[in-house]
Amino acid sequence: MKIFNKILAVLFPQKCLGCKKENEILCSDCLLKINRPDTPYLNGVHIAANYQDLVLKKSLWLLKYRGAKQLAKPLAELIKERIWKKLETEDWFIVPIPLSKNKMRRRGYNQTELIAKELSDNICADVLLKKFHTKSQVEVKDKEERLTNIIGSFEIKNPEKIKGKKIILIDDVYTTGATMREAKKILISAGVKKVVGIAVARG
Repeated sequence: MKIFNKILAVLFPQKCLGCKKENEILCSDCLLKINRPDTPYLNGVHIAANYQDLVLKKSLWLLKYRGAKQLAKPLAELIKERIWKKLETEDWFIVPIPLSKNKMRRRGYNQTELIAKELSDNICADVLLKKFHTKSQVEVKDKEERLTNIIGSFEIKNPEKIKGKKIILIDDVYTTGATMREAKKILISAGVKKVVGIAVARG
């Protein structure tokens, strides 16, 4: 399979989603041109970019739905450049927003966890779990439904791993903030000392 992928890379070289430069899926120049959000900090969540930016929107879509896992690294670099350097993250643990079991089975990976792994080695990916499937917040158009869609969907496993810790929650897209609020609520109830959120983009 590795040999096959190498042959494909030679025959069909990867091109930057922004400028079409070969051999990079998202070059550093185009990454830094991605639009910043109008509100970079909202309700305890730091936001790196505006979801309406076409390059960013396509990057997130390819990462989530087309298996372009290599995009996790440049998206993490965007967070590092715009948010990470401003935070004192040494003694914080990273918790990615989880997928439901059904969605994880279908996709085979959690895109938010991939981004989190590019940010830090201090990851607790097995403590915050999704109890049941909910609609993607981006897909839910009704504001009231967005606020109730996620309620009660998270649970904590192995709370001793995070008790008394400071947690950075990582998500890909921030919409109403309902996902972050629900996750923060259950983490605090499990004994977490402090929770800060980071999202790649605001939808």
